[in-house]
Amino acid sequence: MNFIKKTLTLGAVLVSFLAVGSQAMAKEYTVKMVTNLEADQVYYFEPAEITIQPGDTIKWVNVQEDMHNAVADAVPKGAEFFESPMLEEEGASWSYTFKKAGTYSYHCHPHAAAGMKGMITVGAPSAPEEMQGGAHNHDHGAHGHGNHGDNKASASKSAMGTGVIHSVDLDNNKINLSHEPIPALSWPEMTMDLDVAEGVDLTSLVPDEKIKFHIELGDDKVYRITKIMKSNGHHDPKQCKPGMDCPMHEGMKHGGDNGDGHGGHDH
Repeated sequence: MNFIKKTLTLGAVLVSFLAVGSQAMAKEYTVKMVTNLEADQVYYFEPAEITIQPGDTIKWVNVQEDMHNAVADAVPKGAEFFESPMLEEEGASWSYTFKKAGTYSYHCHPHAAAGMKGMITVGAPSAPEEMQGGAHNHDHGAHGHGNHGDNKASASKSAMGTGVIHSVDLDNNKINLSHEPIPALSWPEMTMDLDVAEGVDLTSLVPDEKIKFHIELGDDKVYRITKIMKSNGHHDPKQCKPGMDCPMHEGMKHGGDNGDGHGGHDH
């Protein structure tokens, strides 16, 4: 009986030793989230591709003040899809431990269409039939982002959006807003800073104001708002300035002719 007890005790000690040893061998790797306005590729992960081992951890670090996250596109069958929170501050980070071997592809939501994508190989790469999901095409569950469309949608270079303004930075030509989902860009509902193109007047915008806006991807791979429209549907000539698309009152024609040579009203 004593022999059996000793054997069981030694077995437990050995298992504990192996578990501790395995944890000690696990490594942590850093992937930087980069915004570099001077580079041909403005937004990118560094490194964009990395190979690790099961049990290792990836730590994503935002290296400047900008909005980035890491969202899984495709993962090995049986593995979980991952999605980081939005990292906005310089030095902000998020870590994830990869337990199942295979290939994991992912992207940054705000900058996916600008090419900010990455790939992680855990152990050995997965064969296509061993993968689940697809680029921007899985459900994020608790995050409520739903289906993100397909590659064709993510490649769109312009779209319309609706959002509520939080602040206006006239010095840097930026606005901070919370926008509704923009399917054409595969963007979920988010709060973010957006650059505004030169010539678009921001002086009449105020916090908590709801707007519609047109956004385009520039040659420098940066999305900018190119047109802003007041969302209340009312036309105030005093506030209609260059760069703003000011709609007419509902029922009015845009410079139309009612047949008597005068711009008419629909009654």
